Amino acid sequence: MKYLQYISASIILLFAPVYGMLIAVGAAIVLDTITGVFKSIKLQGLKSIRSRKLSNIVSKMLLYELCILFLFLMDKFLLNEFIIHSFGIEFMFTKICAILLMFIELVSIKENIEEAFKIDIWAIIKRILNRAKEFKSNIDDIK
Repeated sequence: MKYLQYISASIILLFAPVYGMLIAVGAAIVLDTITGVFKSIKLQGLKSIRSRKLSNIVSKMLLYELCILFLFLMDKFLLNEFIIHSFGIEFMFTKICAILLMFIELVSIKENIEEAFKIDIWAIIKRILNRAKEFKSNIDDIK
């Protein structure tokens, strides 16, 4: 029994450098799921929620997290010395993978929000930035 504890502790310590990336990607998946369920309920009612569709979350979470873990192993034992020497970034490919996976989820979250509320987020951001520019020019005029 003690050997099992040693092995599990060793595995946890091996993957300790990427726990933050794992949590961030997992949180993005959970937020995407929440916005997807909200969109589905808002547009099609409560009957649109099916356990078959929600079970895809488990496979998505497992695939994304395993992708990060295996890429971390490749980074740590194969690529890390070359990448640190060339770019000075530790575990660069693992970080790039985590960023891409989070970007995919954030785009999905944006699409869910836009469909649920019938808004265009980019148009709102443009209006806010234009308003900020006008406000800045007004302040510059006062000076």
